[in-house]
Amino acid sequence: MFYNGDKKKRSRVDDKQMINHINVIVSDLKRSTDFYESVLAVLGYRKKLVSEQTVSFSDGLSSDPGGDLWLSVGKPVSGHFAFQADTHKEVHDFFERGINYGGKSNGAPGYRVHYHPQYYAAYLLDPDGYNIEAVCHK
Repeated sequence: MFYNGDKKKRSRVDDKQMINHINVIVSDLKRSTDFYESVLAVLGYRKKLVSEQTVSFSDGLSSDPGGDLWLSVGKPVSGHFAFQADTHKEVHDFFERGINYGGKSNGAPGYRVHYHPQYYAAYLLDPDGYNIEAVCHK
């Protein structure tokens, strides 16, 4: 997925993306849904499908009609997921909302120049311990 900095005008190149969707296994669907609904809203994602065992989120551009990110009840495993942010403010808002919804800081918003000079990110541990990140490359 490629972005031009304006969410209303972003597009996918040839409607092709490397990953169709991600399924994250969570121990408490309601707790994780509340957490992800809050932090992902900053980045333009909304809840899409809801069932007893699964919830999905989409930014409206996914080629999967069900959405980009799925949460399903089960036994969590470890993982790291990075979400694209268009601005430093989105990174800050993502981080603050995550803390307010039970996430734990795994790296406050700031530059990570060891990746590249414009790498601006924040890291949270979600309610199941997944390391999630919001990153802006500007």
